[in-house]
Amino acid sequence: MSELALLVIGLVLCFAGARSLRLTVLVAGFGLCWLLADAFDVTIATTFLVAAVGAIALLVLSIVMSRFVIFLVGAAVGAVIGARLFALLGGDDPSWLLAVLFVPTFGFVAGFLAQRMGTKFLRWATAIAGAALILSAVGSLFSDDLGLLHTPDSPTQSTLHTIVWVVLAVVGHQVQRAQAGAKDTA
Repeated sequence: MSELALLVIGLVLCFAGARSLRLTVLVAGFGLCWLLADAFDVTIATTFLVAAVGAIALLVLSIVMSRFVIFLVGAAVGAVIGARLFALLGGDDPSWLLAVLFVPTFGFVAGFLAQRMGTKFLRWATAIAGAALILSAVGSLFSDDLGLLHTPDSPTQSTLHTIVWVVLAVVGHQVQRAQAGAKDTA
């Protein structure tokens, strides 16, 4: 069940992320908190609770700070990407300190870029973050056959994981761009 929820969130973020900023904040907040809770092997109930509270907190924060909503959306999506990279690079014994430094830094940089570049950046960032969530969910669901999508164990698997991540992100970006119409082509 948990992987299916993560898969749905990843699909929404990857293929419709830049359409609604509030939806993106809610979905990215849920995915971010889910990935962080999952990296520390907590129970499914705790993971779901942490993800739901994080999603709602980010949504409320984005409403209160609507002036900075583009930055917040970019930061949330960037933090999802940072959390996925942290989970992939963290090894068998992840460090809380490294997570507290790495994930927010990634989020801050993405927030800055989103504020400067707007929707064009958000399409790419949401597609990349959504693809990360999709791969994590599919890798967990089918761990016997596709476990490398969740946690690659060798350089070859890491390379394959990266290729699949990039291809899925490009497809997600193209779908979002097609949904936006021909008014802008980035």
